[in-house]
Amino acid sequence: MCTFSEALIEKGELRGETKGTIKGILQGKADSVLQLVKNHIASNIEQAMDMLSVDEKMRSDIERILENRALVKKSV
Repeated sequence: MCTFSEALIEKGELRGETKGTIKGILQGKADSVLQLVKNHIASNIEQAMDMLSVDEKMRSDIERILENRALVKKSV
């Protein structure tokens, strides 16, 4: 029989896996958006997200990921 603490640990693990999956999906979409812009297929990030049919709820997260990448590149 499963104890209460084991159930809590399992729930925490599931939450962590879910967060990791969502982060991976966002990173993949951000990579795709960036490639469309870099390859001149899309003229800007918004157009690239439209082409990929990115959900409105995800757009701000993807923009934040791309901004963070730009900041990292500038500091290197």
